Amino acid sequence: MEYFKKLYEKRGGQGAPAPSFTTDWPWLILYGACVYLVVFFFRFGFADRWDASELWVNGERILATHDAYFWLAKAKGIGSLAGYPLAQAAHFIHSVTGVGLGTLGFWAPAFMGACVGVICFLWGWLISGKQGGIIAGVIGSLTPGFFYRSRLGYFDTDMFTLLMPMFVAWLLAVWSLNHTRFSWDWEGGAEENSRQSRMKFGLWQAFSFGVLTRFCLVWHIDIANVCVLYFLFTTVYVLVRGEKGQRTHAIHELGIFMLAAFPGAAYGQLWLFPSLYAPFTHLFQVTPFIYSTIMGIGFALLYLIAVNIGRSRNSSWVKNPILCGAIFLVLIYLVNLIVAPFPAIFEKLAGYLTPTAPHGEASGTEALGPIYPSIVQSIIEAKRVALSIILERGLFEAWLGGLALLMTVGVVIVRPVAVFLLPLIVLHLASVKLGVRFSMFGGAALSVCFGVGVYWISKKAFSGLPLKKWFILGSQCLVAALFLWFIHGRYSKIPLTPVIPALHAEALVELAAHSSPDSVVWTWWDWGYATQYYAGRNTVADGGKHAGRDVYPLAFALTTDSPKKANGMIAFSSQYPGEGRDWVGLYPARQWDSIPRSKLSETLDEQISKETYPARPGQFLVVTWKDIRIAQWITYFGNWNLQTGTTKQAAIGSYDPGKLGVNVQRGAIMTRNGNGGLVRDIAVLGSGAVERKEYFMNSMSPRLLPVKRHLLVNSVSKQCVLMDRLAYRSMLTRLLIGDPDDPEISKYFKLVVDKLPFARIYEVIQ
Repeated sequence: MEYFKKLYEKRGGQGAPAPSFTTDWPWLILYGACVYLVVFFFRFGFADRWDASELWVNGERILATHDAYFWLAKAKGIGSLAGYPLAQAAHFIHSVTGVGLGTLGFWAPAFMGACVGVICFLWGWLISGKQGGIIAGVIGSLTPGFFYRSRLGYFDTDMFTLLMPMFVAWLLAVWSLNHTRFSWDWEGGAEENSRQSRMKFGLWQAFSFGVLTRFCLVWHIDIANVCVLYFLFTTVYVLVRGEKGQRTHAIHELGIFMLAAFPGAAYGQLWLFPSLYAPFTHLFQVTPFIYSTIMGIGFALLYLIAVNIGRSRNSSWVKNPILCGAIFLVLIYLVNLIVAPFPAIFEKLAGYLTPTAPHGEASGTEALGPIYPSIVQSIIEAKRVALSIILERGLFEAWLGGLALLMTVGVVIVRPVAVFLLPLIVLHLASVKLGVRFSMFGGAALSVCFGVGVYWISKKAFSGLPLKKWFILGSQCLVAALFLWFIHGRYSKIPLTPVIPALHAEALVELAAHSSPDSVVWTWWDWGYATQYYAGRNTVADGGKHAGRDVYPLAFALTTDSPKKANGMIAFSSQYPGEGRDWVGLYPARQWDSIPRSKLSETLDEQISKETYPARPGQFLVVTWKDIRIAQWITYFGNWNLQTGTTKQAAIGSYDPGKLGVNVQRGAIMTRNGNGGLVRDIAVLGSGAVERKEYFMNSMSPRLLPVKRHLLVNSVSKQCVLMDRLAYRSMLTRLLIGDPDDPEISKYFKLVVDKLPFARIYEVIQ
């Protein structure tokens, strides 16, 4: 043991002083501002890639993520703003500055993403001093896992989903130093006076940090859940590492933090005295957030005053561990800190891990209601990937990610406060099971530990030089600059990802002139929010309404080969709008929940085969080229058997420009690796027209492709799609490439907007 103690002291662990705001604040402002500007202009530098005319609609760039249009549609007036802070912020900035909502959504990620760099710098400072955060600050917000989800045009809560938990973790780590040692100190004493001095501000620090945390939580319920876990983690941390006589003080301060931070902070999930809500809001006409803020901060102040008076009078109740623990548990109960977050956390994790979503109950021996598919498996962000890719998303290359993990071990050994970064790293590594989206969480934490490790190495390397401080600073800047050079070359090659093509967006804008405000649009859920923004109309599915029971009617209408059945499913479903002040979707599934499962197919056929249905507001069906490219998933849900939970999925082959050679004269295709064959027909989608060719002789050739025998070519985007008969005969394909005047189609659907080759919009004939 003595050997390890001496080794630890030699490495600068024992007795190391904690960083001080009092002495470092000018440097923190200077370095923090430099980090922010470097990261911001790095992100800003990719804007010129979005200047092409096909990426603009109505004077705004098309954004890069579907969810961006949820917030902007709300800000534009689709539904209520209440309970949607990001939409409220966008609406406020738009109203005050006059900046277009699309413009705001495009640039906001550059401004907010750079803030993560500042937090990484502050973490580096907390662990190893002001120069220890330079590398972390520059590269922390640019790691692939986070950068891919916060690029220009990614106007979504992902801008906050990493920033806020990492900031709250930093606040809790800073506060914990009031009651724990900065290093794994055996004898202690080296920082005793410093800690006693900081304790004087512990109560107010806990209160102010709690108030800051409250405004970090409002952006998304997931942020609140993660921060609750961090709070409980901090509680365990100070109980384990707190000094003798400090634990009761720490628990009181955590109680103050809890009251100031959590009640009602995230969508009203964590209430404090909910019975007072109705009379209070009626009397003072305030929102739920204002009510919970007043209650939480008010009780936090009362608790602070009581503890402060108790400390000044050396009252026994302040030091009594049993009473202290009882008060803490009561506060947890009042704030609902366990009951509210944990079921939501477990439900979300189960959603990412469960391939199907059964519904219905058993009545005796007879099961009721359908079995629905889980949509999660078709979501790109839920895709499970190898550990090597997760490490690469953590720090640019798999080997760098592995090295950063090793450095993390060393950093935690020397600086125990770094354990606050471990939950984010664990969440990052869990991406191998939970899906690639979670790889956004660990890169910043790994960057902090990597940057601190490089800083310590440079300190050791330049320790004997006369100008060592400048050499150390220069080495940090050089390493950061090399990373920027490397990743700029990589990120410059990332394909742009506009949510929808410009012609698709123009079709939606035009739809507004062909439909009444109460009309409903049937479009695949990926384009639901964009449809709401551009057309100003409600949709049956979107990023928030894409459970199996929501998507099934839409997928059925797009997948069936019968125009009559597609029309019937839409007509039947439109009779059952959800109840609420705002549009909440259609709920035909409620009619199926009580039907014996063995009779579902028969009942469904009857429901969608009627000759007439009661009149409803206009229903519009959108078919797009992007739907064709994901027809494999659309047919997966559209052919789902509600009784057995099985499906028949279309076979699709999608090819980007230059990846498939096509001989239109012979009906032949060939891939880059030399594979190919003959197809039965080719449909070439051009601007406003479709040219179709059939090759009857190919059907007798041994070179005829075995399954995917139908080829669609987009002459504008130069993309190709090979498909089997199931996809080719689907209403999705027929309505996009077929003749809208075909009697079999025109009896049930009327073409109102034609923006071939990317989109067509049909009115459903009632």
